[in-house]
Amino acid sequence: MPNATAPAPALVRKAASPDLPAVERIEREQFPNPWSREYYAAELENTLSHFYVAEGADGVVAGYLLFWRLGAELELHKLAVAGERQQRGYASALLDFFLGSGRRWGCERAVLEVRASNLPAIRLYEKFAFGCVGRRRDYYDRPVEDALLFEVRFR
Repeated sequence: MPNATAPAPALVRKAASPDLPAVERIEREQFPNPWSREYYAAELENTLSHFYVAEGADGVVAGYLLFWRLGAELELHKLAVAGERQQRGYASALLDFFLGSGRRWGCERAVLEVRASNLPAIRLYEKFAFGCVGRRRDYYDRPVEDALLFEVRFR
């Protein structure tokens, strides 16, 4: 639930090259094994990729979302919000945009992987009707940890 004292995102929009420094800063802050700016730059050109940012009313990039559409399936690859902007509705707005895209496109399901210890993310996904459908042992490194597989069906 968004924090009532803080504004929700003003805008979810397609990411662009000028957003990459903010994305990289959030990525390094939020992930122990961060992806590089070059990787994100390549995703801007990847025809399978859908890369969006959540911008606050102040025009600052507060978070981002990267997913692929593979036929009737969406794969969530990244969703992150800057630490100082968490608990303000940005992650929910990005996830709602992700799921809304899948519904509009007539997709059958959306899938994602999450660290087994990432309880805030797991709670968010469950709030949006994702269910755990499997586990990948030792999937992550830095530190080594299992991934939980989550899925939501649109039909």
